[in-house]
Amino acid sequence: MKLHTTLISGAFVTAVAAEGTANSRLRHLKADSKSLKASSKAAKRGKSRYSSSYSSSYSMSYGPPPPPTPPVLPTPNPTRSTPPPTTRSPTAQPTGTCCNAAALRQTILDKVYNSEDGSIFNSGPAKDAIAWLDGDACDCGQFCSEDQVVQRYILAVLYFSTNGNNWDSCSAPDNIQNDDTCQVQSSYGNNIISDDEGKTFSSGFKWLTCNTECEWGGINCNQNGLIIATDVEDNGLTGTLPNEVAALPRLFAFALEQNDISGTIPSTYSNLARLVILDLDFNSLEGSLLLDLSKMTKLRQLDLNNNNLEGTLGGLGWENTDLQFLDLSRNNFVGPIPTEIGDLPNLRSVQLYCNQLEAPLEWVNCPTADMVADDYICDDSSCKCTEEYTPATCNAKLASNKSG
Repeated sequence: MKLHTTLISGAFVTAVAAEGTANSRLRHLKADSKSLKASSKAAKRGKSRYSSSYSSSYSMSYGPPPPPTPPVLPTPNPTRSTPPPTTRSPTAQPTGTCCNAAALRQTILDKVYNSEDGSIFNSGPAKDAIAWLDGDACDCGQFCSEDQVVQRYILAVLYFSTNGNNWDSCSAPDNIQNDDTCQVQSSYGNNIISDDEGKTFSSGFKWLTCNTECEWGGINCNQNGLIIATDVEDNGLTGTLPNEVAALPRLFAFALEQNDISGTIPSTYSNLARLVILDLDFNSLEGSLLLDLSKMTKLRQLDLNNNNLEGTLGGLGWENTDLQFLDLSRNNFVGPIPTEIGDLPNLRSVQLYCNQLEAPLEWVNCPTADMVADDYICDDSSCKCTEEYTPATCNAKLASNKSG
């Protein structure tokens, strides 16, 4: 959900500038993307829309990234795809990490897993990804730096974990040298364009090709070639979310909304210390929310509505975030709503309806199961309003709670 993207997109552009990039591809993101996103998702879901009026001023300064905590392996994907074959050999094979299977594996073990256990590559998406990387390094003959090797491996794991060969668009071609372009629905990827209906797309190269990963559909990088956005929306992704994504130290936006991804949200994503946008709504995610938000101090948007998430919301470290937009509606959360959420100084939109949550005493005039601050939506038979409610009452309570 990106109805607030006038703010978030401005933050994204500013952060990219802070990284030192002059990437003209991001000019589209400076436009009023709020209305584009509203019309896009409303058209797809037939859902009532709402918007938040934010100030678009935002600046972000980054220090050196903290070393990522080593992620654990994801559960092997039972329906993983076979890596696409390569059909063309390079004219010359570089030395060093490229074309050196042992060196490639050691780099990945050191930088992604902080482990010496090579059995990591024996099964699952990791096996498919390292097999592709072996061929990629030689057949492409140009991506030999540690950063490039690590990023291409992580994206390959994401590709195979979400059954990339069955994506609607931008799946890997048979020929790794393929230069065909593709488009995926995206807000933060490279080369953003929009159609007549207001939907935005990233126009890039197909995944797992010899083109730089920074120009694959839905990916964006800073001027140093480090990934800052992975945004592939409404593209037929299934499977599960891999832990390896947590090893992308500069990741600013991670958005895979409107797909059919299942499983849990890896707790290792707590190590994405620079993450500002986590948008995974309209999937089939399940289990408890195990993120340690106290580590995610730059997080401004947490958008997880329309999943099958469950458990309680307490003890996650809400007070340490910079949240401005929170949407956990239409899940299976239970228990009290943490008062820390209402105390967040910059929070402007909260959507918690269609759960089984208990409102804090400060919000005594709000329905306990359908509490929402700023806007209220109750538009289908599965979420009926059973108590007297006026949005102004909740808004006034929230404002009073903050000002007090």
